[in-house]
Amino acid sequence: MASEFNKEKAKRNIEVILDRINTSTDVLVLSEYQKIYKKEISLFKRKWASAWLFMYYDQKEIPPVKTIAPVIKNKKEKSSGTLLPDDESKKLFISIGKNRRLFPREIITLIISKTKIQRDDIGLIRILDNYSFVQVRDTKADEIIKALNGVNFRGRTLTVNYAKPKANEE
Repeated sequence: MASEFNKEKAKRNIEVILDRINTSTDVLVLSEYQKIYKKEISLFKRKWASAWLFMYYDQKEIPPVKTIAPVIKNKKEKSSGTLLPDDESKKLFISIGKNRRLFPREIITLIISKTKIQRDDIGLIRILDNYSFVQVRDTKADEIIKALNGVNFRGRTLTVNYAKPKANEE
């Protein structure tokens, strides 16, 4: 087995797993798995069980990654997701950000739980300190705005609307 171990591939797979947790995993389903895992595996065996599951996953082919690695301009910004074509998408402003410990997966879960939108209709997500931007299919933007605007989320009433273009983009 040691001859089959590829450390670089394993590191890439860890990156894929963490990216998928942050961007495309249904947090509600994952928490159900976590409860079973915690209940069925003793505290002292959990790290071994996790290592075995990772080894099993890693020995498969490297899974394709749909996300595009974003260019992060500063450390105060988190960004992830799949870039949608500009002519098919709109950018939305959401009045919650990193200061509320927000992650892209939570924005995705919020949108999916309050609408009939599919994950494929959500593109790049940028989370800044106090607000976030979400790229969505232009045909779904109004539905998302209508469903999320005024919703109470983490102690704040959300304001959701079309993002205004930067001054230099006009």
